[in-house]
Amino acid sequence: MTVSVITGCSTGIGYSTALRLARDGHEVVATMRNPSASDLAAVAEEQGKTIEVRALDVNDDEAVDALFKDVISSKGNVDVLVNNAGLGGGSTAVEESSLDYYREIMETNFFGALRCMKAVLPSMREGGGGCVVNVTSQSGLMAAPGMSAYAGSKYALEAATESLAIEVAPFGIRVVLIEPGLILTPIWAKVDPAVPTGPYERVRKRLGGMVIEEFPHGSQPEEVADCIAEAITTETPKLRWLVGRGAERSIANRAAMTDEEWINIWHAPKDEFRSRFLAEPE
Repeated sequence: MTVSVITGCSTGIGYSTALRLARDGHEVVATMRNPSASDLAAVAEEQGKTIEVRALDVNDDEAVDALFKDVISSKGNVDVLVNNAGLGGGSTAVEESSLDYYREIMETNFFGALRCMKAVLPSMREGGGGCVVNVTSQSGLMAAPGMSAYAGSKYALEAATESLAIEVAPFGIRVVLIEPGLILTPIWAKVDPAVPTGPYERVRKRLGGMVIEEFPHGSQPEEVADCIAEAITTETPKLRWLVGRGAERSIANRAAMTDEEWINIWHAPKDEFRSRFLAEPE
């Protein structure tokens, strides 16, 4: 049986992925900071599946080391690691953001995933196979104003994952980047609802307006879970998987612009912005 460890499973993408992989026959270890606050195990049982829910803070070196050692010892190996735990951050300009804020986002979104990868790679390499899935974002391929901390953490994880894919290819280890667009998860409830003010008010409002316009059409976490399940098992593996509302469109439209056009479009009239960035590519 495939042993799969998934981080960040209390809600959203991790929650849905744990249920999907359990239905696919995986032996799932679903981790989260506070298991008592999630109904994942109960829902899995209602569906006739068993999911082992474990407490894990991916920012804690000793906790990560202990959990993976225990899973490998008790189950023999970890076949699949899904790094999903992450923080969304808010919309703040570089000048307005503290260094501690950047450190907090990077600690979970980048170093948290890195800790888990380092914990499973020796056993995967020695066993001659496995799959590492890192959930990043379309923001790991393009940087919008007000999102430098979040996008920076996702860019960093994209780069590390691409390097990893090259390093472990000779050992039969599959490496996957899942790059969601706008997904309707509880993380949005943590976004500061305050109307932007200050010197960067205009461009931050442009970002907020785009999100509000896209939100009613957002994708469900199950769509990402299905993508992860396919990426793990496909006979034609690839590194990057764009999934969910706006992901392919946004990246295609960004790729069609020069860097200078991308910078200037955020300050252009609304109709021009929409026609260049939010329109479906031909």
